[in-house]
Amino acid sequence: MDTVIDSPKHEGASYASPETWPAFVRATAQQDYLSAETGLYTALEQGYSHWYIDGSLEGERPADFTPQRLAALNTLMDETGVRPIFHGNFKAPLGSDVEALAAAALDYVKQEVDICAALGGAPLIVHGGGVVEPRLVKEAREKGLERLIANLQELVSYGKARGVEIWLENLCNYTRFHPFYYICTTEDEVEHVLKSVPGLHMFLDVSHAYVNGGDPLSFFWKFNERVVGMSFSDNNGDRDSHFPLGRGNLDFPALVDAIQTTAWQGMVGFETRGGTLRGSVDYLNQLVASSTR
Repeated sequence: MDTVIDSPKHEGASYASPETWPAFVRATAQQDYLSAETGLYTALEQGYSHWYIDGSLEGERPADFTPQRLAALNTLMDETGVRPIFHGNFKAPLGSDVEALAAAALDYVKQEVDICAALGGAPLIVHGGGVVEPRLVKEAREKGLERLIANLQELVSYGKARGVEIWLENLCNYTRFHPFYYICTTEDEVEHVLKSVPGLHMFLDVSHAYVNGGDPLSFFWKFNERVVGMSFSDNNGDRDSHFPLGRGNLDFPALVDAIQTTAWQGMVGFETRGGTLRGSVDYLNQLVASSTR
């Protein structure tokens, strides 16, 4: 274990130190669907400043974080300097149209907040959840959105008291994969939520925003002042494919131009299956160099 900590693969092709990151990237986070401990080590080897603890995975849910495991993780964080982001369980239906389920989801996500507090105040990424097989889709979505807002208002207050920021991630606006409907996928829904929950931050997933003909550039222009970080991966507009950057047709050149124009800076998470931090950084640096801004 000490050998891994003391000798990360700095010479490896996948390694990218902070000095190589584009100026707008203030922190980098790796999401590779690994256990918390393995994820920390792989993030360290590539040069990430942060890594995702994925709360949707078996073994990575609140009950799995015993006091002993939390103490060991804090020790590893102190030794390596790599910090966590807790990517909350997107299956928690904070935006359910069923009041009892939304209430149960709130209690569950509060446990995730407690884990974040125990890990030094790690930010928590939350999601809107969804509604399943509603007879009246419009009405069910509206109810789900209002319950999401009420839950987020309470979560922001709960997190603030414990030193934990709540970051809302937009979900994909799938229109052909039923019988479920995600909540908080469109610009109108996101705008309503952000206006209703002043202390809430947005973590913009540009790949999610692109699915089904969506416009991630429009999302960025509208919400960049509330965006604390972004999740980068590529796709072809049909589904959340998690391609490495440049392998799909998402308009990253235009997004980088917008970032340059607004002088936005923040966290960038990379959810690129088969990609590396070095590859992502090199791609973004090329776009910055050729930017018209």
